[in-house]
Amino acid sequence: MEGKLSTEEFLTLDTWCVEATGQSWRLDRGKALEAIEKGHDIAELQAFLQARDDQPLPETVESFITTTRKRGKALTIKGTALLIDCEDAETAAMIATRKEAASLCLRAGDRQLVVRFENEEKFRALIRSLGVGITRR
Repeated sequence: MEGKLSTEEFLTLDTWCVEATGQSWRLDRGKALEAIEKGHDIAELQAFLQARDDQPLPETVESFITTTRKRGKALTIKGTALLIDCEDAETAAMIATRKEAASLCLRAGDRQLVVRFENEEKFRALIRSLGVGITRR
C-alpha cells in the first residue's frame, strides 16, 4: 500500500515525533530530548528526513534539529551526591565556610549542603572534627 510505513520507518518516527494523524507526524521536543538521553543521535532523524525528499529540509526543521542536538546534551550527570539538611543556617555556614570543606561540599540553600557520594567519609571526618554528627532520618 502506498503511504504505509515500514516497521523501521514507524520506529524512527516514533522515537523522535508524535503521530498527529494516521499519516502525519509532528516533531516533538520532549520526545527528541528523551531519545537523546537514551543514546540516540539526532543525526539519525536528519538523515531519515533528508533521504525521503530531494528538497533541503525546511529551516524550521533544521533549527529544531540544531537546537535539540545542543540542548539534548546540555547537562551531564557526573556522579551521585548526598543532600544534607543542617539543623540551621548557622551550622551549614560553619561547615561550608571551612577551608577544608571547599573540596567536599557545596551550599544548596540556607540549610542544605551537597556532598559527592565519593567524599562522604572525608566529609564525615571533617564534621566530626568540628563537633557535629550526621544521621539518616
